[in-house]
Amino acid sequence: MKLSQASGKAYRHDKAAKSGQDRFAIYAAVIVFLILGIATYFIYQNRMAHRNAANLTYIELKQSIVNDQGAVARLAVTVQVNIGDEDWLKKNEATMNVLFRKELTVVDIDTLRNKEGIVEFQEELKRKINFQHKTDKVQSVMFTELLLQDQHENKLYK
Repeated sequence: MKLSQASGKAYRHDKAAKSGQDRFAIYAAVIVFLILGIATYFIYQNRMAHRNAANLTYIELKQSIVNDQGAVARLAVTVQVNIGDEDWLKKNEATMNVLFRKELTVVDIDTLRNKEGIVEFQEELKRKINFQHKTDKVQSVMFTELLLQDQHENKLYK
């Protein structure tokens, strides 16, 4: 009988020791995952801070629709400047919108049906914005929307 009592106590002691080891393993795993989570967060935040490596800022001008002798164009452009020029960009947004609409009235819509015409219009718009504001802050003018439709034939070009 003494042997069975002794082995019972040893069994309970082994079970308690094993239970303590299991808790230690769980706590260690939680701490490791917590450290990995924190490290992942800081790495992600660090990469997001350098996401705009080109140091550029954008503003989208108001969408405009032009009807030119049966051809209709709907255009929206984005103006790109360097990061330090955000205030200048916001301050001059209204005048850039006016200039954009003015340029749309003189452009031949058919020239926007090919890549060369689009690039030429973008460069011309960039040059005129910079010239009007007596600066070289505008780095690029990009089309964010270009939809051309010929009203006579009901053809849709995109």
